[in-house]
Amino acid sequence: MIVWVAAGAAVVAAGAVLGPKVVRSRLRKARNNHSRRPGLWNRFYSLDWGETTTNNYGFAPAPGDHPQRFQRQMYLQLLRRLKDARQTVSGLTLLEISCGRGGGLQAIREQDPQIDVVGLDVARAAIDFCRNAYGENDRLRFVVGNAVELPFADCSFDAVLNVEASNDYSDRARFFREVARVLKPDGVLLYTDTVRAGGQAEIEEQLAAAGFAFEWDDITGNVVEACRIDSLRRREVIRRRAPLLAKLVLGKQLDNYAAVEGSGKFQSFVDRKRIYLMTAATKA
Repeated sequence: MIVWVAAGAAVVAAGAVLGPKVVRSRLRKARNNHSRRPGLWNRFYSLDWGETTTNNYGFAPAPGDHPQRFQRQMYLQLLRRLKDARQTVSGLTLLEISCGRGGGLQAIREQDPQIDVVGLDVARAAIDFCRNAYGENDRLRFVVGNAVELPFADCSFDAVLNVEASNDYSDRARFFREVARVLKPDGVLLYTDTVRAGGQAEIEEQLAAAGFAFEWDDITGNVVEACRIDSLRRREVIRRRAPLLAKLVLGKQLDNYAAVEGSGKFQSFVDRKRIYLMTAATKA
């Protein structure tokens, strides 16, 4: 759904001439053209999203009062699973694929600053933001790169992190193979994403074919609760930060993108037409 927002930003000038129906038709074509998605993501991250740095549906319950605590909690749930899989995480090397504006990695680093972290994203605007916001040092760096063609040597990382991004990749099976390639022999894939009801078997086949052993946690209920509690804040972010024409032309799509209470996406989670899965998959 991120591509709806990005493409909306790309057609602001054209919308006044073409009209809403034509714009929506062109956006659907842009959404389905994976070759254009890196450019769309770059447009998305070029927008001014203020202090919003973490982009997922969220996990509840989440302690504290941080505005993005539900989104950060999604990452901390995965960090807990990494700790369950390994005796210690200090000194481990971790790669996040599709790190966006880096808020999730920042949450992990606040919990365990001894983890060596690399954030990768296909959007240069996202990587530029991360470098400016967090800096780089011996334990933290950011790289522009493609999820299905990772710019790293074999066996480079102890853990790979991927949060709510793989549905937008051109070839998810290839993505899993690339993850397996860059992981060390005992590496862990910390993975979470949504899937349509009935689509779970395909992801399982792809993971197994890439050489991963895994067990799912169904966290749909946690996601629904996070979306419900966080809806007011998400609507405010859209109101204040989304381009005007995107709000006028893509009102329902923006609500769906944020999965606010009452949207079609929110209801699909409630009705379990779409479920949310999480795993710490080990390289077999």
